[in-house]
Amino acid sequence: MVLGCATVGEPPSTLPVRNAMVFDQLVIHSNFSLPQQHRLVDDLCLLRGDLMTTLDMQPSDEPIHVYLFESEDHFQDFLSRQHPEFPARRAFFVESDTRLTVYAQWGDRVAEDLRHEVSHGYLHSVVRGIPLWIDEGLAEYFEVPRSDGGLNRPHIRLLLTRWMDHQWRPDLPRLERLSSAGEMAQEDYAEAWLWTHWLLEASPQHRKLLQGYLQTLARYGSAEPLSSTVQTVESNADEALLHHLSQLAAVLTAQREAK
Repeated sequence: MVLGCATVGEPPSTLPVRNAMVFDQLVIHSNFSLPQQHRLVDDLCLLRGDLMTTLDMQPSDEPIHVYLFESEDHFQDFLSRQHPEFPARRAFFVESDTRLTVYAQWGDRVAEDLRHEVSHGYLHSVVRGIPLWIDEGLAEYFEVPRSDGGLNRPHIRLLLTRWMDHQWRPDLPRLERLSSAGEMAQEDYAEAWLWTHWLLEASPQHRKLLQGYLQTLARYGSAEPLSSTVQTVESNADEALLHHLSQLAAVLTAQREAK
């Protein structure tokens, strides 16, 4: 899913603002009514705790404004007027100097879309200057349902196919050089997710490496590229990542056979 984020000015006034509800950090705006106990809203609130616990960080109280468009036509009209440079998509996250904002169209995949984009909001509220690949990798990790534990099945299948066809190999320094979502192909999102999943799930030492990197960014605003310190936990990170991919593919096979 190619979504991503952008940095622009303040949002226009032609937005769904008839209703506004506050849930922890989230300020959800819409022109239709949402019940206080909507399962999607509950899921997004739980996501905040999941993400901060996983990264060992304290949450921010900076508001994240979420604008929900009731129809695809309304959303695409807004997108074409305000962001004509963006490809057609269902949701996106925007960071300005003073505001964190998510825009999304209500539809069959709104839960996945909002988990992805709101993850960007939670991350940007505590870490400034987060590298694009980590930003997207974490959003792809947390966009899947909580019960999946970060396992993004389409990414596993895509990378496994590309690897078997000798059309892809991991290259973290290349990912680190990407600076805008427009530069990222679907394969890049998948690889960013895989590096993130490996760092979070391979071992406690791997997870602490990512946690420490993000905490350094949050504290000082900059840090050495993560690729330069990955060697401290893995001497051959590329091969370790491919082994991790093979293990995840085996998990998918076992799940299919168990059904």
